[in-house]
Amino acid sequence: MSGTHRRATVGRAALVALLVATTLTIAAPAHAASAFTPVADSFVTSADPGTNFGTRTYLKADGSPRQVAYLRFDVQGIAPGTPAVLRLYAESSVRAGVEAHEVSDNGWAENTLTYANAPAVGAALDASGPVTTGTWVSLNVTAMVTGDGPVTVALTTTDDTSVRITSREGPNKPQLVPAPPSPSPFVVTRSSGSYQAVSQTSGQTYAGSLKLVVESAVHDLNGSGGGTVQFTAGVFDLGADYFKLVQVTDITFVGAGVDETVIRNYNSTASDTEPFNFTGAFGVTVRDLTVSAGGPTRSTSDALDFDEGNNVLVERVKVIAARGRGIVFDGKNAGWTSTGNTIRDCVIVGVSGDGIELLASSGDRVSGCLITDVGGHGIQINKSSPIADQPNKKANRNVITANTITQAGQDGINVTSGDDNEITGNTITDSSDDTSGRDGIRITSTDAVSCDGNRVWGNRATDDQTTRTQKYGLNIASALCHSTVVGSDNVFTGNLVGPIRDVGTGTSYPSASR
Repeated sequence: MSGTHRRATVGRAALVALLVATTLTIAAPAHAASAFTPVADSFVTSADPGTNFGTRTYLKADGSPRQVAYLRFDVQGIAPGTPAVLRLYAESSVRAGVEAHEVSDNGWAENTLTYANAPAVGAALDASGPVTTGTWVSLNVTAMVTGDGPVTVALTTTDDTSVRITSREGPNKPQLVPAPPSPSPFVVTRSSGSYQAVSQTSGQTYAGSLKLVVESAVHDLNGSGGGTVQFTAGVFDLGADYFKLVQVTDITFVGAGVDETVIRNYNSTASDTEPFNFTGAFGVTVRDLTVSAGGPTRSTSDALDFDEGNNVLVERVKVIAARGRGIVFDGKNAGWTSTGNTIRDCVIVGVSGDGIELLASSGDRVSGCLITDVGGHGIQINKSSPIADQPNKKANRNVITANTITQAGQDGINVTSGDDNEITGNTITDSSDDTSGRDGIRITSTDAVSCDGNRVWGNRATDDQTTRTQKYGLNIASALCHSTVVGSDNVFTGNLVGPIRDVGTGTSYPSASR
């Protein structure tokens, strides 16, 4: 399923699957008294298209052969728009999890339903992620509850191993319940080498590894429309683990302050191991903490990675180690958007790759950050590769302002095949610290993709080292960079070769700043 489709169908109260460790005791849903149980349920299979399974004590879903479970509820007394959760008891495990789908036809009967006559499966409402035997799985089905009356939901999986769910004839019946009130905030603490996340409103407590307690808290908040995960002062150690955060909406991760709260991990595997690893982040905030992502250099394993990040705020975050980049927003994969993000007042020091990269990400703002001694570019605005799902997707209309960048390994600020980006009021010194021939600000093109209408105002890009390394203050390095605007209020003196190199097309140098 594409990121765009998932975001549209899951909505602002999207749920991440509850994958509960076996060390926790899982009770039946607390809201059982107000729950609706199915008035009919069954499953169908393509392997036996004429057979009815309506009397079974379990339901099944499978990707091959295709098996689909159907459940019908008679909803009464829930106002339209009320968050609604489908709770299912898993009798088996499945790695791909289950998806809930809307079904518009409520006319089927439990004792006659077969694969041959089953109603069509509609749009996906939510996906669970991996399912573990003996746990309750929660799925957000708010979109299908529009008032009193019958509603049907279908369950599918893409896995070729079937998953069994207890039916209404079994002991742990499926339940459709109003979503519980928000448990926000969860406060995360460390005690005697273990971690706890405790809801300050409901008292819900998760104990165990840092990964478990934070991901469990995020699950609960996501299902309640958002909220806060608050870390106290101290060092929070993921070990070799990392937070895997999927389709997260309106959640704030907040520490006690930079250098007061430290989130760290260390991993040497050949895979992405970001402490904050988001796939789908909408209205997320990360602030007031330090992140250390240790391990051998790996170009795409970062400290904070926002794949499909939209309207995200990262503020007062310090990154002191990363195998790859410090902070990255990525919009290149199929169906992804990445736009409207803000990074401000952050500190990034000593990371292996770029300090910040906006990769196929547009309409973002980076301001007031201090970036020093990074191995790559201080800040990079970059198109996607020619072989990406969205090939050569540009990063446009970003604002990079009032940042201080020193001793970047490559360019201080690099714009590659992006349009209408604004570079204003930045101070850049001593770039090209690790790779020779790089510049304070470089605007360039790759793969014959143009870079048009970028604006450079009020910056200072110079080299004050005894042995200078920063080649030019500004290098417009490609004839495919059209109509760049370079203000007269830039200061580009004191560099190794010269202030400006311009091989662009139609560059303008207005005598007054904007």
